[in-house]
Amino acid sequence: MKLVKVLILGLALFMPLSALALESDQQVEYTDALTSGNIKVIKKYLDGGLSVNEQFFAWSALHISANHDQLEVVKLLIERGADPNYRHPVTKMTPLTMAAIDGFTDVVEYLLANGGDPNIKLRGNVSVLRIVRENGDTKMAELLESKGAKDDGCQGECF
Repeated sequence: MKLVKVLILGLALFMPLSALALESDQQVEYTDALTSGNIKVIKKYLDGGLSVNEQFFAWSALHISANHDQLEVVKLLIERGADPNYRHPVTKMTPLTMAAIDGFTDVVEYLLANGGDPNIKLRGNVSVLRIVRENGDTKMAELLESKGAKDDGCQGECF
């Protein structure tokens, strides 16, 4: 039993700061900064050891900022090593998917130029190209197609 306690204590002492959960008020401050574009607050947390790929209800910081058209935040997160192709475990959405569906062209272009894959399928094996076409966003569909997006996922009832 003593050995188990020593191992647990040892792991706790050597665990990086990024492995520690944010307190609820810190989480609110950080996620608010992601949605509002407050670079100063975001840097405070990242410089303090928070993982750039920290998740909030399985949404990454990059998902949150891309979904709110925060191009400067997206750039910072990518520069700090954020995964542009992380898929939410339920929806299977990526930051690129979210930005494309919402019509945030600058964010989509930046993500595509920095490793975002336009062919990652959403839940139900649906392509992002299908979604933007169904939403009537022909300019976004053209942009995605010009970067290699294919509508080769599910074509019928997919859910």
